[in-house]
This record gives sequence, C-alpha cells and structure tokens, in this order.
Amino acid sequence: MFPDNVYDIEELSPDDRTLFAQKYRQYLHHIAQAAIWTTYIYFTVRLFFTLTTPERTWKMWAMLGVEGLFAQISLNHQRLSLAATTTPPHQTNRKRLRSNENLPRVDVLVTCCGEPVEIILDTVRAACAMDYPASRFRVRLLDDGASSDLRDEIAKLTTKWTHLSYHTRGKQSGQSFAKAGNLNYALFSLQTEDPPEFCTVVDADSILMPEFLRATLPHLLEDPEAALLTTRQYFYNLPRGDPLSQSRDYFYTCENTELDLLGHALDAGSGAVFRRDAILDAGGYPTYSFSEDWQLSLILRGMEKRTMQVQEVLQFGLVPTSLAGHLKQRNRWHIGHSQQISVLFPSANKAIPEHLRWDIALGGLSIMAGLVGYSIGFVTLPFLLVADGGFIPAGSALEVKLQLVLAIVHVASTWAYDWARSAHAGVLFEPFAHAENSWLAAAHLYAVVRFHLLGSKPKGSFVTGSTANSSENATSISSFQKAYRDTLQSGAWLNVSLFIATLGAMTFAVWAAITADASTILQLLTAIAWPPLLHLFLLAIVNNWVPIAHIFNPPTYYSRESRLLTTEKGISYPRAEVEGELSAEKSFFGLCCSFMVPIVLSGAVLGVLIS
Repeated sequence: MFPDNVYDIEELSPDDRTLFAQKYRQYLHHIAQAAIWTTYIYFTVRLFFTLTTPERTWKMWAMLGVEGLFAQISLNHQRLSLAATTTPPHQTNRKRLRSNENLPRVDVLVTCCGEPVEIILDTVRAACAMDYPASRFRVRLLDDGASSDLRDEIAKLTTKWTHLSYHTRGKQSGQSFAKAGNLNYALFSLQTEDPPEFCTVVDADSILMPEFLRATLPHLLEDPEAALLTTRQYFYNLPRGDPLSQSRDYFYTCENTELDLLGHALDAGSGAVFRRDAILDAGGYPTYSFSEDWQLSLILRGMEKRTMQVQEVLQFGLVPTSLAGHLKQRNRWHIGHSQQISVLFPSANKAIPEHLRWDIALGGLSIMAGLVGYSIGFVTLPFLLVADGGFIPAGSALEVKLQLVLAIVHVASTWAYDWARSAHAGVLFEPFAHAENSWLAAAHLYAVVRFHLLGSKPKGSFVTGSTANSSENATSISSFQKAYRDTLQSGAWLNVSLFIATLGAMTFAVWAAITADASTILQLLTAIAWPPLLHLFLLAIVNNWVPIAHIFNPPTYYSRESRLLTTEKGISYPRAEVEGELSAEKSFFGLCCSFMVPIVLSGAVLGVLIS
C-alpha cells in the first residue's frame, strides 16, 4: 500500500554518528563475533577442567559462576551488535519534509498529571509553535490531574492557538492504567471523529524543537511498514559530566541504534511519532505494565511492524535532580519490566497473540535475571578476593597455562568489543557503560519485591517534576537531610558497604600476597591476579563508587531559568550552549583504561610466558 500523496522529502547529509557507524561497522561485526566465540571456548574449557578435576572446591564453582553471570550480560550485547551488523541495515538518515501542501494530519498528545503548571505551559507553547501548518495538526493536552488552574491557562492560550485543546478523564487515583490509560482515552474516545493519520506523544516536561514534525514524519511517510518512530530524549538540566548517567547516552547511541538497524528500535516514551492505525491494530497502548512505551514496541515487533529511532536533537526534557529521585524513576521502569510476566495471564491483554506473550514474558524475566546477576556478583566478589586463590583446577602446569591464556584472551576480547562499540557510536564511554546503572540492581529488586508482595504501589503517573514525586519537591533541605535521603532512603548504603568490602578485600589480598612466602608468578596469576577477577574488581569499584561520589560531591543541576531562553513570541527553548554541551564531555577514566588495560593484560601474558 502506497500513500496517495507524493511528499517533498529532502535527505540531509549524514551526521558524525552516521559516519562513525559506517566506518566502524565491519570492525564491530568481527570483534563481536570473536568475543562471542572466545567466551564460548573459554567457559567450555573451564567447565570441562572443573568437572574432571578430583579436587573441586566451592571457590572454583563460585568463581566460574560469578564470571558466567557477568559474561552472560555482555554476551547479550555482543549478540545484538553481531545481528545488527550482519543484516542489511535500515539506516535512519536525517530527512526533512518540505512544502506546506497536502501534509498529513497529526495529533500532538501532551500527557500530564500534577506537574507544575509553568513546566506544562512551556511544553504546550513549544508544541503549538512548531513549524507545521496549524490547520494540519492539533495539540491536545491530556490532564490526568484534572487541574482547574491548568485548564484556565490553556483556555487563555487557545485564543492564540486555535489548534490547542484541553481534555481530562478526571482526577486519576493510579488504578486507571496511568499514562497508557490517558493515551488510550485520546485514541479511542477523543479521536473517534475526524481522526488524524499520525500521533505524537509528548511528556509534560519535554520541549519540542520547531522542526520536530518535519524531521520525524518523512521516515514514516516513506515506509508504509513502519509503525512508530522514537526520538532520542535530550535534557537541559543535566549536571556537568552526567555522573548518574541520566542522559542514557549508551542506550540511545549503542543499544537502540543497533535495534534501529534491525528495524526494532524501542520506544523511549516522549517524542514518539506513530501511525495511528497501526497502534489501533495493536490494541492501543498496553495497560499491563508501567513501561507502556517499551511494551508497545515489543508488540509492534511481534506484529512484524518496523520501529525506528532518530538521534537528532528534536526535544529537551528534565531529569530528576536528586539521587532519590533518580532511583525512584528507575525503580518504576524496572517494576514495569517485571510486569511483563503478567502478559501470560489472559486478563492482561487479550489482543496479544500467545507466541508473542511468551516472548514478552521471557524478555521481562531476562531483565530481572540481569538484576539478580549483578547483585549476586557484587556481593560474592569480596569473598572471592580474600579466598587466597584456588579459582581454577591445577592438575598440571600446562592445564593452568591453557586456562590462563584463554582467560586473558576472553577478557581482552570483551574489552575490545566495548571499545569497538564505543567507536561505532562515536562516543568515548566509561568502561562497560552497558553496566552503568548496575549499582542500582539490588535496589531495583527490592522495589520489585515490595511492589508485588507487599503492595507498595507507585502512583499512577511519575514524570519529572510531578507533585507525586516527593523527592523533587524537597527544594530546601539541609545537607544532613539530603545525605540521609540519598544514603539510607535510596539504598546507597549498600553500595557504600560493597565498595568498602571490595576495596578492603583487595587490599587484604595484596597484603597477604606480599607477606606470604615467595609465590610464583603462576600462583599469583591464578589467585589475586586472575585476569577475570581483576576485570570484575574494576567493574565493581567503578560502579559502586557512583553513589558515593554523588553523596560526598553532589552535582549541581542547572535551574530551568538559567537554561531556557524565551523568544519574542513567548516560546521558551533551551539556550544554544545547551546543545553545544551535549557532546562536550569526554570520559577521562575511559581514556585511562584505554591505556591501562592493554598494559595489565600484556603483563599477564608475559607472566605466563616466563613462568
């Protein structure tokens, strides 16, 4: 089926990210393939020697198990990269929809529930002022907070923008499917008469850039099989260096970019543009999970519909400005993933085919298993560090050297893959950025358990700035109160404990190795200097340090006023320097590791050769 209209669409020159991806595509493919096979061979040999040795110990199984937990998480990413670089890519290049004639009709759906009125109005004004004929799009504010003040303010704006309207289902208690219910209210109730061809979903705090519709619609207009296009979310109040990884750079530039190459990009929420008929065919937004956007992507994938992502700077939002607020936001996302399992029950969503239900449920279980893996690994690591070696079977010197060589190659290929993926994305990340929020794993598990077993249910809406988010309302609290909130209430005390335990265990192990009777190089390489153990130690220290650094040196979040500039027409947009700062920060630690890791691995190889 082809569109009746022929649209004037211009393809722009590729940006730096696209050029980097084209340059390093084959490198990433071969290195990902090598990392996967190296991992398989390494663990096969390790398991064989462990099963056949007559002197099996708990330390051998514990070390192998912890290595396997972390390796499995890396394997998932390596398989994705391999798949994305094997199939012909669906490269989402930059495009622009020109002309003002016969353009498709669009509804811009702005969802809100209790956010400050001034934040919502900034979003609404920017949406109304987009570079698109006013006769061809409508801005519908969907207020689940039923705010009379907001309704009155919108009424004033409608005198200037006649394509703006206010709608509400009434004040929601959280039992009406939250944001998914709000969007379905628009799709199935408000749009029954004069429905648009496309819809755009916008969070209450997301400011759309003027060219938003002209930059997104061409991708859907040129591809009838494409159901949804998600746009990367940028944030204008991020602190320098983004210490909590709130920008989600790695997700957008690596994971979702590779999914985009496969035609399966995940909807990240605000800024999504979709073909309305395709979403109706999918039964609307799924209501079985808080992460309705993510789940919609999975359903569309199961329906063999293409979903895409663009990384252009087309919207700016806000991030939580505290450690507790950051945790609460991430907890909600993971509770949403845990709810994927409920799709197996017929009452969850009868429109989803049975085979797709199993795929969605297993995907949720995989995410939960990743949290369990990180939690077990970080807790077990200090015990392994003080275990005084004995991690591998040592039937003969040849057997030990074979395992050592394979361990070095395995760790080296894992790091090489990480560097290749970073080069493919055109961004210098921290080491193993796919684990950037792994320090929150235990806190997420606790939140999931509380939600499902103890009935601790979050409110129906949770977006930055909402009055339901108490952590964002505490604008004037003492340093002691803030430290208490960030350390105890957010669960960072566990990370402090793990950091001290891990660093203390390594210090003890080094001291024991120095003061012990003369140990051979081979003995050290199979104990404290066992390459996978050093790799996991670095990973644990780097990740558990994040909340500690936040507590003792809290970042300064920019105020809205300092980052926004109001035009003569009364529209607020982020200042020019905000966009310029998006790629200004580079990872100094990542740069150091680029030199340090090869040196350490080379030293291990030398140790094997001379022992």
